[in-house]
Amino acid sequence: MNFQITKKFPSNEEYNELFESVGWGNRDNKKIDQIREYNVFAVSVYLKDKIIGMARVVGDGCYYTVYDVVVHKDFQGQGIGAILMNSIVDWYKEIEDDDTYLYLGASYNREKFYEKFGFVSRPYGHIGAGMKYDPEFKKSMTMHC
Repeated sequence: MNFQITKKFPSNEEYNELFESVGWGNRDNKKIDQIREYNVFAVSVYLKDKIIGMARVVGDGCYYTVYDVVVHKDFQGQGIGAILMNSIVDWYKEIEDDDTYLYLGASYNREKFYEKFGFVSRPYGHIGAGMKYDPEFKKSMTMHC
């Protein structure tokens, strides 16, 4: 297929279309505009005029984190995720130095996909586990024990 790759964040409507296609719901325009503001890099993939994938990076000049690697449900398994990740890795290689770091939080059981692009699962050696703030999770786990 003839995919168009653009180094830009999608429109609010396109963003929600992708999220809804994979069951992630949607966000209001104000929140999407705020998300767009904090990106340092974004890539979108289109087939004709239809968005079929996107990914983005947030960063502060030293630490960068990959977010929202999402491929429309109708186009999964066709290499779109690889296009997105290769675009991010290529971008990062251009800015990488001894004091920059690129992270991501893989969804459960998706770690193998990201390993193909040079990411390692944490904990790894002296690096601790990636973590998410979720105080209710521990409470719900103790209720069931």
